[in-house]
Amino acid sequence: MADRAGRSAGLVAGGAAVAALSGAVFMAISARFLTTEQNTGFLTYWAALFAVFAVLSGIQNEVTRAVRADFDGSETERGGTSPLWAGTLVGAVAAVVVLLLFPAWQVVLTGLDDRLAPVLLIALAALLYAGHVASVGTLAGLGRWPGFAGLTATESLVRLGLAAVAAVAGWAVVGLEVAAAGGTATWLAATLLLPRWRFLWRIRIALPPGALLRRIANAMAAAGASALLITGFPLLMSATTDSAAFTDAAPLVVAVSMTRAPLLLPVTAFQSMVIAAFVGHPDRARSSLIRLVAAVLAVAVVGGALAAAVGPWLMRLVFGPSYGNSSLVLALLVVAAASLALLVLGGSVALALDAHTVNTGGWYVALLVSIGLMLIPADLGTRTILALTLGPLAGSAVHFAFVIRALNRRVVKEA
Repeated sequence: MADRAGRSAGLVAGGAAVAALSGAVFMAISARFLTTEQNTGFLTYWAALFAVFAVLSGIQNEVTRAVRADFDGSETERGGTSPLWAGTLVGAVAAVVVLLLFPAWQVVLTGLDDRLAPVLLIALAALLYAGHVASVGTLAGLGRWPGFAGLTATESLVRLGLAAVAAVAGWAVVGLEVAAAGGTATWLAATLLLPRWRFLWRIRIALPPGALLRRIANAMAAAGASALLITGFPLLMSATTDSAAFTDAAPLVVAVSMTRAPLLLPVTAFQSMVIAAFVGHPDRARSSLIRLVAAVLAVAVVGGALAAAVGPWLMRLVFGPSYGNSSLVLALLVVAAASLALLVLGGSVALALDAHTVNTGGWYVALLVSIGLMLIPADLGTRTILALTLGPLAGSAVHFAFVIRALNRRVVKEA
């Protein structure tokens, strides 16, 4: 059993590593093939796209929990609720919402000459990505970690491959925009064309459709705050900064993404495993939580030191001479990433304990504190570091206060 758990964790970590590396290489491609001004505009689109993805990741978390708790073993078309069809329905609604928010996109995508095509791409990607996260959520709930890791990695690799083609062909900003959205079709091709993946359309759970959709909506509400704090934070940077001053912000935007990716992508990838483990083995919750928190803190200390020592050199090597940033900024951004990782972890545990309101509340406390800090009179770098560190810590306090009380009650009850 321990060997199997270790292999599963290794597979999930491997899939997350591929996704993280693919994202880093994609950003290196955009930095090398676009001017700083063009890249600032593209990275804002990237942030908008992945902010929508982050909202939709609530589907994955709830589908994981629901499949783990309610799956009745049926792979027939009769009875029950299909997680994949439910996720696709949510994706269709999300695509419509993206289109209806077109005036808002006009405000934040100021660095792009053409703003219609990016919004259309985000809407299409929202529809497809909902199916992707429903698929990997189902695989996680079933404990099929090789498939989970494989689909996670392949989606990122397809996106990177399309980016390489766009860069070599000289398609500039538009080509990279299409590439960034293109990976979301991977799951659809797999489940329609490959027999070993078609079973995902047949999976049914006992939970009624309305109940599953309500739970998904709750999980997505929490994910909405995470969308701005994690993948979509450049949108908040853009909205709170003078457009002329933000034009040259690409080096800081890339630094924010690169310093958090080594920690946040694995933590986010392990969300499904954490939720499944806490639902399936509540007796191990306390010890598991302590180990996870200790691991995040250790990575913050070691990662911060490494970022300060070699970060500026490495950033210039990978992204170009203007992307170095200072040692202090990179080290503090790693600490900020650890704060966000604790917020993700605390929310996942609260969700596993079926405390959707606590999960959502913690995220929105973090978001409100971060927005407030982004509005203070200071330079963009200072505001960014403060917002990404103190906001998540405030939200984590909400999550962990509840989790500790819940675990203490469980211990007393079992005594």
